[in-house]
Amino acid sequence: MEFTNTKSFLGLALQLDHFSLVKMERGVIEGVASRELIQPFDLETFREEEGFSESQIEIVQDLYKRVGDRTKDVGVVLNSGMVLMRKIPLALGMEEKMVRDHIMWEAEQFLVTPLNDFVMEYQRLPFQNPAGNPIYLLILVRKEVISKIKSFLKSIGLILKEVDVDIFSYIRALVANYDLNFEKISVLVDIQREYLDFIFIRQQEYFLSHRVSSQEVESNLWGASEIAKLLLKELRRLIFGHRLGQGIEDLDRIFLLGDVIVQKVAQELSSTLSVPCDIVNPFRRINVSQTIVQSEEINKFPAKYVASVGGTLRRVLSPVE
Repeated sequence: MEFTNTKSFLGLALQLDHFSLVKMERGVIEGVASRELIQPFDLETFREEEGFSESQIEIVQDLYKRVGDRTKDVGVVLNSGMVLMRKIPLALGMEEKMVRDHIMWEAEQFLVTPLNDFVMEYQRLPFQNPAGNPIYLLILVRKEVISKIKSFLKSIGLILKEVDVDIFSYIRALVANYDLNFEKISVLVDIQREYLDFIFIRQQEYFLSHRVSSQEVESNLWGASEIAKLLLKELRRLIFGHRLGQGIEDLDRIFLLGDVIVQKVAQELSSTLSVPCDIVNPFRRINVSQTIVQSEEINKFPAKYVASVGGTLRRVLSPVE
């Protein structure tokens, strides 16, 4: 896949259990690097540490050195646990100012701290509720999170250009690399030790997301078979509860993300379902330099780079500044 925006750009994904960095230059992936975290990167630990811990700072510095330190512009991808998201149906025909005012009012109803503490963004989704009214997606990020990320990046010579959420980066990378049926729903499942994230995609856009705790599975029994059973159980419940079809067979495709165990989960699901089930490869159709193609970094676990690749794609798919 080729892109018209050729400016060099970095995509830094700050995931719960690892950080990854991708450099795209002239529309080609020229550098990749990732590191596992000692402690989780979530809002709670981030605020307790009053920002990045020393080990996390060292990791980002190391990643930057490994991909080459010439590019300065960076887009940061946050894990969805660091932000607040809510779908809001609005009346048809509202003017933009009325839309913004109503969305702000909705936000103030469920926030326990002032709205002024957050950076607010919203967008209209290409769907309607059963009454035919448009649906907007509200996204809130704490200003202190943005401020500390910007300050830290500046200290190592990087310029924060934009902030994204992993859910949207996942979808962007998925659409760039796979053919999705425009009319049918696909689902992406992020398999983590403590939870499963279900992300439903319709018309190649975000449609619905839901996090399910995996605490009901005993730690000593947490294997591929148990994960697959929990995944299928929750997937059927979500499809039925949100009226997305009669069953799993109505889905177009199922995509998986996760660590080593995701390969075995994919095998379990493929032996059970008729719906295609794939582990996401964010480099499947993206132009990648030959040096990177042959590296162990992307051949062993390419799925760990889905968010950071999606972060670079947001910039190259946008108009050149």
